[in-house]
Amino acid sequence: MGVFSFLTGGVRLTQSAAPMLASPYSGDHLAQAIVGDYFGQLPGELIDRPIARRVPEVRRALAAHQALVTKLRFEKYAAGTPAARAENQPYWVSSCDYPGMSRWLAVKQLVEELYFEGFGVLGCRLDTEGLVYDWITIPRNLWSIDHETQAITIDKAVPAEFRMRAVVVPLGSSGILTDGIDSIRQARKIEIARQARLDSPPAATELHVNDSSYDGMELDETRALIQNYKEGRKNSSISVTPSYIDVIERGISGSLDLFEEAKNSVRIDLAMHAGVPLNFVGASKEGGGSGNVQYQNVNGETSELWMFGSSEYAVAIAAALSADVVVGEGAEVRADASAFVVPAPLSIDPEAGDSATSTEVSE
Repeated sequence: MGVFSFLTGGVRLTQSAAPMLASPYSGDHLAQAIVGDYFGQLPGELIDRPIARRVPEVRRALAAHQALVTKLRFEKYAAGTPAARAENQPYWVSSCDYPGMSRWLAVKQLVEELYFEGFGVLGCRLDTEGLVYDWITIPRNLWSIDHETQAITIDKAVPAEFRMRAVVVPLGSSGILTDGIDSIRQARKIEIARQARLDSPPAATELHVNDSSYDGMELDETRALIQNYKEGRKNSSISVTPSYIDVIERGISGSLDLFEEAKNSVRIDLAMHAGVPLNFVGASKEGGGSGNVQYQNVNGETSELWMFGSSEYAVAIAAALSADVVVGEGAEVRADASAFVVPAPLSIDPEAGDSATSTEVSE
């Protein structure tokens, strides 16, 4: 099977229930969100992964976590304190034999599975000692689980050498398609409503006819009245109207402000669910401009993104790869994340000086 078909999931399969550690809405059991009345009747919409990606904040948060975690190098260490880096690293640390795949792409895909589903599955190729030689991330629709035994079966569309062992990677919490489904639903409601309003904008100018004798005007007569008014305004900022017509300028700013306020409120919720700073998705604290969250430097924002978001995925991956069936007994997998940690504003080391950059949040 080609790499494109593999990454896009190939043929859709019917899945069994998710394991206890996975989100109960994984795979075919995605939570269904129906959008209803909002500025009139709107079409119903099932919130699944492709639809969720249409929400810019959801997509941007995922890209941020992937960008940080894929830069990590997960390596084998001998268990103990202090842990010593193994001299001979497994093949999968830096390479991947699956056609068209790379270790970077496999980790990136695994972060996506954890982000959306809260659960991932690795298809592993074993070495002569029964340990993991190579692994790839199995898309959700290419693995199933037995209701009774909780055993995971990888679909035969995946090459046999990568079906020698399945390793589960639980996030320990549900993915955003479960925890953040309400916020995603609201974001889609706002977007659909905004598109509907753009297709049928409210009248900025209203010609109010006071003479009841004109109540029965035909459509052609109404259009002629509007056209005459437009022609009068085209060449001058001054218009002359009959005594039976009142011109009401309503404007559209108020309508647009409502959309912006609603979008900001949803962005705050999505930032919380996705584990990213508010201003990373263009959100600001509700309650006025003075409440905007501003970071003094990019390092501070990256550090918070790592500490409260991306690190959860990195720890889950390292913990799963530390299993005895992956690297053997007496070993574990670690990842160096020092590049994402910003020093404290005032160092406690007297010889280090106080040159560290502050990451305080000003409100």
